[in-house]
Amino acid sequence: MEEEKILFYERQRLRQWWLWLIVILAISVPLVIDVAKMVKNGVPQQLMLSSLLSYVACIIPVLILLCIIKLETEITEKCVYVRMFPLHISFRSYAFSEMEACFVRKYHPVREYGGWGLKGTFNNRALNISGNQGLQIVFKNGKKLLIGTRKPQEIMEILKSLQSNKK
Repeated sequence: MEEEKILFYERQRLRQWWLWLIVILAISVPLVIDVAKMVKNGVPQQLMLSSLLSYVACIIPVLILLCIIKLETEITEKCVYVRMFPLHISFRSYAFSEMEACFVRKYHPVREYGGWGLKGTFNNRALNISGNQGLQIVFKNGKKLLIGTRKPQEIMEILKSLQSNKK
């Protein structure tokens, strides 16, 4: 089987400073409040330490997930491939032959999908990390998939060239 030439590739990660600020505040504020309450109530140091360690043990996996999560998109002549690692270990492929339409559009992440990440319903999904631009795919069976992108112009050019090659 011949390997397809990749015409477009994009990798997105969570790099927004404001998101990390929210995460740090969401972790540290409750921690400081709990420690202050424990000190005020005279909780023994041993119990305080074990409580703090269990808190940290719960937070570390969330931080690791936020550090490693990435959205990868590839476009070839035949398919769009996408994965949101580590939620998807391997790429999911979507053949152009299964699509009714495929185009770049602006969207409202919070209003349309409830935010960023793996969002939406079974019939109208979104995979996005940041921003408000995406590759909208409408399948022949009526389902929709929106893949967030930070490179909308590049995708539009690729789609245009693929469309002209079909003619």
